[in-house]
Amino acid sequence: MKDMVGPETTEFLLRQKNLVLATIASGGAPQLSPVWYLWTGEVYAISTIDTTAKWLNLHRDPRCSVCVDDPDTGQMVVAYGRARLITGDAVQERTWPIVAKYYPGDDDAAAAHMRRIFDSDQERVIIDVVPHKTIARRLDLDSEAD
Repeated sequence: MKDMVGPETTEFLLRQKNLVLATIASGGAPQLSPVWYLWTGEVYAISTIDTTAKWLNLHRDPRCSVCVDDPDTGQMVVAYGRARLITGDAVQERTWPIVAKYYPGDDDAAAAHMRRIFDSDQERVIIDVVPHKTIARRLDLDSEAD
């Protein structure tokens, strides 16, 4: 089922900085990871390395959820879905817009960050969280989309 995210939710997701990704650890407990992300309009894109607990958990079980909140306003978005794991040549191209989000108007700083994270021995990968249910809460509006 296609996730329904309205314009207010999209605007909120585009301006927030961090997302908390919840995965299922090997023993069944929740594993929480604060990450940089980019809402593409269809998926929550996350760039990471292939040795993190979140990557290993999702490789074993792709079910996950995400939470993005603004503690100042009480606004939040929670989404439930499955992870699509991406490796290979597309990773660097997919990582650029995520990094650029955190350096608005400063391509030089974003490029320096990209060099730091790609000039290592660690393999970068992309996690696309494909939501099937999203719950958005605003101070003036409670809504749920299935």
